[in-house]
Amino acid sequence: MEYNFKELEKMLAKYKWYLKESKLIELAIRNPMREVDENIGGGKSSNQHVDESTLRTLIKLDEDETLNKYLSIGFAIEKTYAELPQYLQEAMTEFYINRHGTYRGHAKRVSAKLNIDVSTLYRWREKIVNSFYNNLKENK
Repeated sequence: MEYNFKELEKMLAKYKWYLKESKLIELAIRNPMREVDENIGGGKSSNQHVDESTLRTLIKLDEDETLNKYLSIGFAIEKTYAELPQYLQEAMTEFYINRHGTYRGHAKRVSAKLNIDVSTLYRWREKIVNSFYNNLKENK
């Protein structure tokens, strides 16, 4: 699938969200909600709880498309970060990952914090996004 620059930047900026959502999906598969047994008479329950085997749970985890998509995006982001030189890692962390406060992801604020020009930050963002795109293609 082809992505444009802005879509790739949005994916990078949602790194923490992908981590959280993938953990929630995994927990939902590993511990599914059970129906409440309303049998209060003391007799045998009409709905039997089937305890799923570990193998069935692993198969469900492996086959969940949304979970696999989120995990592959998260892995590509982590691999991108690991491959970048330190100055690009700092830019990536500040611009995409530490996105809190009023000016989150604001190019002028981030460039001022990194003591670089806005145009330099844009070139660095292009390098980061290209590296991320290559890792995302590898992962698919």
